[in-house]
Amino acid sequence: MKVTSIDRYVLEPGVVTEWLVSPTVARRSATPPSYNQRFHLDTARTHGVGRSVWMAAAFDLPGELDRDALELALRHFIARHDTLHSGFDVGPEHMHRVDFDPAQVAVTASTPVAIDDAGELRDHLRTHFTEVCDPLTYPAYTFATVERAGHHTVISAFDHTLVDGYSLVIALGELRSIYESFSGREGSCAGGERDASDTARALTEKLGDAGSFLSYCRLESEQPAADPDDPRIGEWGRFYARCGGTAPSFPLDLGVEPGRPAPQGADVRELLGEADTAAFEELCVAGGGSLFTGTLTAIATALESMGASSVLPMQFPLHTRRDPQWANAIGWLTTSAPIVVEVDGDFVSSLRATHAAFRHALTLGGVTMSQVIDSLGSSYRRTRTDVFMVSYIDYRKLPGTADHERLNAHHISNVTMADDAQFWISRTTRGLALRSRFPDTAVANATIADFLDVLTATLESVAGGGVAPVAAAKELVGYGSPIV
Repeated sequence: MKVTSIDRYVLEPGVVTEWLVSPTVARRSATPPSYNQRFHLDTARTHGVGRSVWMAAAFDLPGELDRDALELALRHFIARHDTLHSGFDVGPEHMHRVDFDPAQVAVTASTPVAIDDAGELRDHLRTHFTEVCDPLTYPAYTFATVERAGHHTVISAFDHTLVDGYSLVIALGELRSIYESFSGREGSCAGGERDASDTARALTEKLGDAGSFLSYCRLESEQPAADPDDPRIGEWGRFYARCGGTAPSFPLDLGVEPGRPAPQGADVRELLGEADTAAFEELCVAGGGSLFTGTLTAIATALESMGASSVLPMQFPLHTRRDPQWANAIGWLTTSAPIVVEVDGDFVSSLRATHAAFRHALTLGGVTMSQVIDSLGSSYRRTRTDVFMVSYIDYRKLPGTADHERLNAHHISNVTMADDAQFWISRTTRGLALRSRFPDTAVANATIADFLDVLTATLESVAGGGVAPVAAAKELVGYGSPIV
């Protein structure tokens, strides 16, 4: 799956149809928002502008679009996942989940519109997704198709409150499978209520139990307060104290004040091709680490060469799907872990230390972010909208991704507001890629551009087995001169 942002997404023009979802009645739910959802909704309520942090999955299929089959597929997909039966009622003093009956959900196709320019098509989709996928309205998701002679694209877009990156892989695979079943592409029935009902039963057997994200939210809310003497809480407290009593921030100047987001900038690039990625991973494993901890070490090495401290605190997301009941669930099933990466001038020894820190961070699992923040009380304060974090997904290891290249599969994110830098590393059959999110200021654009160049040079140096990566980085940027 190619990870990109909407301003970098290249989509062939064609005939566009929006597939709008509308429930008839919504009622207040007894299930509270999860910690991640509350955090996201509070940001949206506080800042308003740029609040639609939607994520979309897109894939191509050959032939003509079967509209009747797609409508049936969308309705069945929505019925499978209870996160898609809910939204949020948010005001200045309240934040409630609302539920609606999936059997009463209507899926309505807009009048098809031909758009002949790729830039105009991209802008059209961005405007539509941003309007519909608003976390403070419901339902905060939608679908679109783009038809051309010989093939078509199916896109599903969701506000972040409803999905995480793993969910997009599930959504893409399920929508494709359900649509192909209803359209007869897999030899199943097409058309007729009885046929549709038979197909729905067959698909339940084929796709398995979808799980219940709302049950996940309820279980999270029922967690007791953490023991303040729990050593895991102590670890989080020391981590935040190292960061000045708050979450970690990107260590170089980005030209924004904390808590005052600017319009977001974005960068999408290949870091290493497949051969170099394999060489880099082999070196990292031989050195006692992994591809992820090697990349974290390269990030810290690049930043240190640009004048940052040799000690780099950051957070990284982890999925919480270890229980099989969540394996097929669509929702926001992630938590966060803290890590401090320290480089000493030698890549291999720094890598070993990074990997040890990573393994230790994994032992902090079992306490939720809600328990952590509640336990720390006034010793933690939120000063920024964003948190400096580095995410990693190896799409080759996720189920149903073997033919993503052939499907032209994309993970697309909106471009909104930002007051810190965040990075998403993706491993695919093509190699190692990076999507970056940062404030769109003159300072941040220059800083991030230089950082990404240095990071790429560092990775290439290690993968190529040539000049020491620290020396390569220092030579590229001018050691000891912070770029601001």
